[in-house]
Amino acid sequence: MDTYTIRFRALLKMTGETPVENGQLVVERGRIKNIDTNQRGPVEGELADLSDSLLLPGFVNAHCHLALSALKGRIPRRERFTDWVRSLIDENEKVSWENRVITLHAQAKEMARSGVTALADHLPQAELITEYTRLPFRQTLFLEVLGFHPSLAGPVVERLEPILKQRPSNDGSVRWGLAPHAPYSVSPELFGELKRLADHYNCPLSCHVAELPEEVRILEDGGGDIKDLLVERGMFDDSWTPPDMSPVRYLDSLGVLDSLVAVHLNLAEGDLDLLAPKNVKAVFCPQSTRWFGRSRYMPVRKLLDRGVVVGLGTDSLASNESLNFLGELRAAEEMLAGVSREELLYMATRGGAEVLGMDCGAIETGRPADLIGFSVEGGCADWVGVPFDPERTGADFVMAGGKRVF
Repeated sequence: MDTYTIRFRALLKMTGETPVENGQLVVERGRIKNIDTNQRGPVEGELADLSDSLLLPGFVNAHCHLALSALKGRIPRRERFTDWVRSLIDENEKVSWENRVITLHAQAKEMARSGVTALADHLPQAELITEYTRLPFRQTLFLEVLGFHPSLAGPVVERLEPILKQRPSNDGSVRWGLAPHAPYSVSPELFGELKRLADHYNCPLSCHVAELPEEVRILEDGGGDIKDLLVERGMFDDSWTPPDMSPVRYLDSLGVLDSLVAVHLNLAEGDLDLLAPKNVKAVFCPQSTRWFGRSRYMPVRKLLDRGVVVGLGTDSLASNESLNFLGELRAAEEMLAGVSREELLYMATRGGAEVLGMDCGAIETGRPADLIGFSVEGGCADWVGVPFDPERTGADFVMAGGKRVF
């Protein structure tokens, strides 16, 4: 079936309007055809009776590393970030292709069950694209790039460009992005080339930014744990001169800050007024941030007040115990005392879509039919609060692109 009539008890459009109660909407060819406030209107196509449920846009996981799912429970917490990186590299090299694929699909199912219908993932290997196209999500797949030696810029571009020229899916539900890993792992030359490619191929650009004190240290004076790790792995460029700038200002000096999807921003307090004018979008990963025990983390309230769009992400199971997005939503509420539930739900839906430039995250005529439903017994005085119920482990109805997932 490509046509559905979905009856609902309440509807949160995420367009700034009050909830719509006791109505129905029609989905046709993967998009929302119309919304009716009459729950007993004519039925088109197959009827999905959610007349006891809250309906809202599907969640957008704006930052994930699904390909690391086989590392769940295998990476211990470390006092030093670089020791965690060493453990991650060692354990990841032991993962077989078969195990990587199996765990990727298993965790994607868990994520979908929790209400995720759109995903931004950092793809370590382009060969995994076949597996990602089988997932029930609208996707932006960021090709993750590392390379601190300037000599790597040319070969990396030669490898990436043929991939970017190919459409990852025929229906347009999957598109490419580019992800220079971090300011300390990508050379200025390579940053420039990736920005050029992103502009040429109309790809979003994403980067882990201002995440660590060690990151700030190496950019200030060129020393510390991260330099030691780069030297140890034969990746350090001895001719590189530390810019003596914050991570945000360093990326701006390279010309790559404009429209960047900046992940983490734990240590960006001094640069907040630079972000909105540059149209930077931010992604906060609550449970991963808490897993690392960060004493400072993204100042979401201050970013929102400055007009910066913020989305939510799960990060990976190398630094998170679950990819259940309802857990992220509740963790965000616990960590962000000054941010309302309405704002958090916006971040989880339309905010994440705006971060990624996706046409989802809201329920309006013509938008993609990415919908989730939560059954509600009896009356309800607070529809926004329904997804925050600590007893809920998943959505009761999930539709992505007009196709029923659950």
